[in-house]
Amino acid sequence: MRVPVSFPWFRKPIVLATLASAALVAALTLALHGLLEWEVQTSLLRNAEIKAQNWSERFFRTVPDAEQMFTDAAAGRTDVMQLAGSFAMVDILRFELFDHKGQRTFLSDQSELEPEAPANPKALEVYRTGTPKFFVYHQENSEQEGIPDTFVETYVPAVSPNGERVGTMEIYVDVSSLEKALEDAFQQISWFLIAGTTVILAVPAVAYVRRTRQLRSRDQRLLELTRYDQLTGILNRNSISDILETTFASPGPSASLGILFVDVDYFKQVNDQYGHACGDRLLKHVADILKSSTRGSSDIVGRFGGDEFVVLCRDIDKQEFRKLCGRVTEGAKTPCEYEGKSYTPSLSVGAYLARAGDTQKCAMHRADLAVYAAKHRGRGQVMEYSKDLEGLFQAERRSQDRIDPAKSGD
Repeated sequence: MRVPVSFPWFRKPIVLATLASAALVAALTLALHGLLEWEVQTSLLRNAEIKAQNWSERFFRTVPDAEQMFTDAAAGRTDVMQLAGSFAMVDILRFELFDHKGQRTFLSDQSELEPEAPANPKALEVYRTGTPKFFVYHQENSEQEGIPDTFVETYVPAVSPNGERVGTMEIYVDVSSLEKALEDAFQQISWFLIAGTTVILAVPAVAYVRRTRQLRSRDQRLLELTRYDQLTGILNRNSISDILETTFASPGPSASLGILFVDVDYFKQVNDQYGHACGDRLLKHVADILKSSTRGSSDIVGRFGGDEFVVLCRDIDKQEFRKLCGRVTEGAKTPCEYEGKSYTPSLSVGAYLARAGDTQKCAMHRADLAVYAAKHRGRGQVMEYSKDLEGLFQAERRSQDRIDPAKSGD
């Protein structure tokens, strides 16, 4: 005779609820752990992508024969090794260069390349598609000295300053510190994931995702602080200076570079009369006018400091340069709205089209001289540089000295 098996505890609602809750908690915990792990991996890859792209741009700005290094393995080693000191600053471990066939042409930590080495398929694919690739590696208890616990192998297309794709860069980025920061943040809220209800589990999950994004956003902001003006969102003085230095260090391109030096007239009076908040709004308004007046990505707009702006126009002729000046003049007629009040800005603009043989200092001096002449002759206008400006202010100074001899003797 078969005896029926009974499970009296199975019929108790509290037991059923506990089992159901435990099963739900376990399932949600696994799902949340998977989500958080995915968020960590996404943050590491994004962090590595930003650092690799920024370092790639710095490579082309710093190394004079950078493009040649993707075709000639022996070129540029002395110059490129000067970048070694910047590795630790941006967590770069090493890098390799590949030509358009996927053949390695340079290895930062090795003096000689392997003869007849096979083409790297990853580098070749990135060169052909122009799409970066990223691979995360975890080296737990690594016995190799100098190898971090976690790093990302990044393949990015090597794009020269003129926009030409010349090869592929393989850059190894150390992300172990960011991973540790994320893991520390996870440990602070992990006890929420172990016990509690589904609602309690949802709170730390959201908090962790938010914390992860804050860390990623902070890292992004730290990188952008070195390049962009925080008020207007355009390039800052350091970035403009770097671009000018690179442009005038290269033979040829500076001869077709147009420079606009823009000064906001009566800016101090605006601050004094309407307040600094209105002055900030006016600076943003002027930045928008200059950006809308340019030809797009080929032109560069930056804030040079205070109420001064600079516009750099690559590969531009005199006719097109004057059209751009006209667009700036027309744009300046657009009033700036602030708290129900309207103020039409006045811009004094100095224009200079660089010539062959100009230096950075010479070109900026002539643009500055032109804007000074624009302000001297009534403000709110565009003044192109001409040679007679060089002696104009010296003559006025001599005239003032004749009128006031005591001043000339100071």
